[in-house]
Amino acid sequence: MTITKSILAFAAAMTLAASSQAAVLLTSELSAGNTITDYSRAGSVSFDLDLEKLGTSRFSFAIEEEDLLGPLSLNAIVRNLSGTALNQFVFRLSGIGFASHGSVTPTFGTLGQVTQTPDYAHIGFGKPEWAEFHFGNPLLVDGAGDWFLDTRGLNVGDRFAIVATVPEPSSLALVLPLLGMAGVMARRRRG
Repeated sequence: MTITKSILAFAAAMTLAASSQAAVLLTSELSAGNTITDYSRAGSVSFDLDLEKLGTSRFSFAIEEEDLLGPLSLNAIVRNLSGTALNQFVFRLSGIGFASHGSVTPTFGTLGQVTQTPDYAHIGFGKPEWAEFHFGNPLLVDGAGDWFLDTRGLNVGDRFAIVATVPEPSSLALVLPLLGMAGVMARRRRG
């Protein structure tokens, strides 16, 4: 009889665990070759993003009941499989905002500046990242912390999106040094 009760209790726990879903990943729009692995659970959005091509990836989620109990934690491992130096990275939010910011941990590069607004997080690397970085605390490392999303005002079934982008250097940033060099050359010719 005790074994039967234990089996029933285990089965009930598994059923409850299976039904307590986190923000559900509905769609992902990825550049060819890029992949996402979703590890989200109740109260937490968590994923790995493997980038073979740098560009933009968009993920759409739906809110579940358990996600409304407080801020929704967010963490991710972003792997740079492109073979290109990663100098900056951006997460943009749509339909939800950041409640608080957490840590960003590069593996081999160095962290420069992190700029955050309610719907935007820009990560600048002081020294380029060639391997991966952790947004939040996906590996539960002491001293690191998750980012949190503000679920106030949202309802079950509401949708939000996370857009992950590797910005290309602006053409203005590329042109300004050339214009400066042209000015120096013009002065030398006159002198």
